Amino acid sequence: MRVILLQDVRGSGNKGDVIEVKDGYARNYLIRKGFAVEATKAREDQLRRERAKQEAQQQKTLDQYRKLVKELKDQTFILRAKSGDQGRLFGAITTQDVADLLKSRGYPVDKKKIETEPIHHVGTYTVHCHFYQDINADFTLQVLPE
Repeated sequence: MRVILLQDVRGSGNKGDVIEVKDGYARNYLIRKGFAVEATKAREDQLRRERAKQEAQQQKTLDQYRKLVKELKDQTFILRAKSGDQGRLFGAITTQDVADLLKSRGYPVDKKKIETEPIHHVGTYTVHCHFYQDINADFTLQVLPE
């Protein structure tokens, strides 16, 4: 019997896979537990449409990331923060502060995509943004005293 898996099943397949299994296993375990539904022509067509829609959305997101990388690459952003006499900051500059700075300049970057250690001193730092597997951007962050 052909079934479409509704969730990952160890030893059988992953969510969305169309697999061939024995009738008893399909009826008594997979379908009864809600792990799968019987594969009909209509369900397989719907699955193909959903996959195509997901792939198109993912490609659109990747294109947006690539465009953002081109815009961010080799730019310098200036962030002013309160500091003491020795250049030590009162507090630290975190990824949230960097994300807020980028958002204010029109670059919507999630703080989870930004990779930098907390910044405690005035100076120039390289900030790395990791958007996807091979889509990365590096830019310079210059921290100046207020």
